[in-house]
Amino acid sequence: MTRRVEIIGGGPAGLYAARLLRLKDPRIEVVVHERMEGSAQTFGFGVGLTESTMRNLESADPETADLVRRASYVGHSLELKGRADTVTLHGARNLAIGRARLLDILGDAAAAVGVELRTGVSAGVASTDADVVVAADGVRSATREKYAAEFGVRAALGRSRFVWCGADFAVDSAFFSAVEQGDSMFVAHAYPYAVDRSTFLIEIDDVTWRSSGLDELDASVPWGETDHASVALLERAFASELRGGPLLTNRTRWSRFTNLTLDRWSVGNIVLLGDAAHTAHYTLGSGTKLALEDAIALADALTGEASVPEALTAYEQTRRPPVERFKKLAHRSQAWWDSYRVRASWSAEQLAVSYMTRSGNLSLADYAAEQPESARRALASLGGQAPARLDDLESWVLARPVRDPGLTLPARVVSRRALNAATAVHELTWTDSEIWGDAADAALGLLGGTSGPPILLTGPSDPDAIAARIDMSERLRLQSGRPVGVALPERQRSLAATAIAAGRADFVVTR
Repeated sequence: MTRRVEIIGGGPAGLYAARLLRLKDPRIEVVVHERMEGSAQTFGFGVGLTESTMRNLESADPETADLVRRASYVGHSLELKGRADTVTLHGARNLAIGRARLLDILGDAAAAVGVELRTGVSAGVASTDADVVVAADGVRSATREKYAAEFGVRAALGRSRFVWCGADFAVDSAFFSAVEQGDSMFVAHAYPYAVDRSTFLIEIDDVTWRSSGLDELDASVPWGETDHASVALLERAFASELRGGPLLTNRTRWSRFTNLTLDRWSVGNIVLLGDAAHTAHYTLGSGTKLALEDAIALADALTGEASVPEALTAYEQTRRPPVERFKKLAHRSQAWWDSYRVRASWSAEQLAVSYMTRSGNLSLADYAAEQPESARRALASLGGQAPARLDDLESWVLARPVRDPGLTLPARVVSRRALNAATAVHELTWTDSEIWGDAADAALGLLGGTSGPPILLTGPSDPDAIAARIDMSERLRLQSGRPVGVALPERQRSLAATAIAAGRADFVVTR
């Protein structure tokens, strides 16, 4: 039986796991070690929580869930701002709360049930004789790195760079907006998290990193300090969105997202929690959500299984499948934002369809059900007027003819025989999800420019392979200048219509 649990890291995951353990079994002694003195020193600004996560919190711990909900900011819309127009995507579904406020709530809730909180000191695995050591020490987890070989750690940095900033007012609506200055492009993700605060997360690609001189500014700033020169540049770029005011900072400097994958989440009596165990890109608002849901599962396992090994196995078996699924969605979202520049000239309506379907979690029909007029305007690029009845929309998309200088087809979905009768194609088998990696760069280079035949991407019929070739099709379509199609099983008509409507393919070939 588990008698003593020591948790390294006093972030949301560690604090919430500590409280739940004591709620479920008051006999367990729980100690949380946090190297910082308190929430005032925490990194970051606001964090988002989905309603599905809130339902999980309410089921596990109604009292704390109520405190979090009452301290959260709700009621804003979400806007995507194109070069010339703006689309309101939907009303508020998520809650946002200041990270420091969330830590205060969770810390007080943990202390109220007898959790011992030790702040201002660093702790390691070697300094404890607990039955279970929970490493909730974040993406740079020292515990994970100490046992990297045993955990089977693989880490890769994302292509874009980003900074977390804030503003001293609540924006009227959460929004995405790009500012272009010469060769530089700055993309802001902003949302309110209190009546007088907003998060401003700003992304740049490698072109901007160099063309704006941000690489040189960053190199001159000591580790752990705010890059004030970069912040000043961003304040000028987003002066309108900031209402002429400053960006708030907190050890603000450029970072690249760490895509983290582990073979296992526990070694002996050491178990990883939250970002220490896995990461999923912030463009799905996922870090805190996954961490809190991890905490629920770990507390259930440690108080429900007969032994520590059984508990840690049960925890991973419960959490890994949904985490891996979410990571795949987030990876596709990350790739979309990493390549935002190639879509920047699109109308806001076209961007919105592409954005809302980027991870594969929503279809064209899902988006059109909520934004019918915006969807119809976006589909005007296919020619003709989209039908008023949403039930007919996908069939209408698939029936649009292809009239390209390099390809003419009677409809967007054709058989392989019909395609062969119409034109020769360059066929490419593709299964790699890294559609902006070295292999994809090489494949694009081998195509030899815009003068060749249309491209057809083929491969296996499993969901991951299909997603990879649809995403690769989008890249080739945007950068090769040639018509691009994907081979899909005939049953995947909704997926086919979504890929065409979102600009990821010109045509679909059924087997």
